[in-house]
Amino acid sequence: MMPTSKGFTLVETLVAIAILMIAIVGPFYSIQQAITSSYTSRDQLIATSLAQEGAEYIYFVRDNNFLTPGNTWTQGMDNCMVAAHPNGCTVDPTLIANALQPCNSACPVLNLNSSSQYTQGAGAPSRFTRTLKIAPVPGHPEAILVTSQVTWTTNHQVFTTAATENLYNWL
Repeated sequence: MMPTSKGFTLVETLVAIAILMIAIVGPFYSIQQAITSSYTSRDQLIATSLAQEGAEYIYFVRDNNFLTPGNTWTQGMDNCMVAAHPNGCTVDPTLIANALQPCNSACPVLNLNSSSQYTQGAGAPSRFTRTLKIAPVPGHPEAILVTSQVTWTTNHQVFTTAATENLYNWL
């Protein structure tokens, strides 16, 4: 009579370990992908808001020009005109004066201050860079095309979003 073994063979153990690894690694990979997607979505939302804020600031400048006697409707936008400054400009809506500054080469990153505002002033550097460009609309002498573009990096991947608006001299 031959003795019977009551343990697992090496092959059975390796198969069991492989099945456990697949069962454990799959959910961890899914969780990692979900976290990466949530970070990317968060940054996309912030960047879209920053781009829209840049375009709306140009609306503010135009509307303020209408209310100031003697101003042309595009006064103060010279730093962002593509013809004069091909690299565009940066905007800091937290400033009252000189909010539109030309970018010499590339626009600087926005800083996040202690009030959780994105600004060109004091604060911790963020991952976002906003560039505004203003160009004439072909065939419409009383219109300008405003492009507010935000670029950022999440998980070593560069993303870009933009808000584009046509502004008109409606007076």
